[in-house]
Amino acid sequence: MLQTTIKTKLDMRGLDNLAKRLVTLARTKTEIGFFDGAYDDGMPVAQVAAMNEFGTRFHPDRPFMQETLQEKRHAIVAMLIQAARATVLNRGGARSIMQLLGKMLTDEIKITISNYPGHNSPSTIARKGFDRPLYDTGKMLESVKFRLSGSLV
Repeated sequence: MLQTTIKTKLDMRGLDNLAKRLVTLARTKTEIGFFDGAYDDGMPVAQVAAMNEFGTRFHPDRPFMQETLQEKRHAIVAMLIQAARATVLNRGGARSIMQLLGKMLTDEIKITISNYPGHNSPSTIARKGFDRPLYDTGKMLESVKFRLSGSLV
């Protein structure tokens, strides 16, 4: 009877590199929001956006960010899958995809703000001179931004 022995050694460097790339991608965040800026009275734009998003005891909630994220959830997932695929295949481009995700969501949130349905109260209309929810001076609209943070791919 003939016996053959085959010895192999598994090269784990490829897996180690893949693991490092995946950890880097997992730590990379695309943040969309209101990172700086204030109105003339000193009120931070982020605070006004939060008051509009969640409402106050004096104002109804107008969840423009939540609605945009819900509406665009399939596109968000598709872009995250693209970034993961680029990372796994070591093709690069995950950073660019994450930047595109930020730009797309920023643009979509601005569209949601611009076209938000409903009406202002009569007193708000009198103060502003027009009936357009989520818009007064344009400061909040122009302040929607994105940034990448974490271990950038």
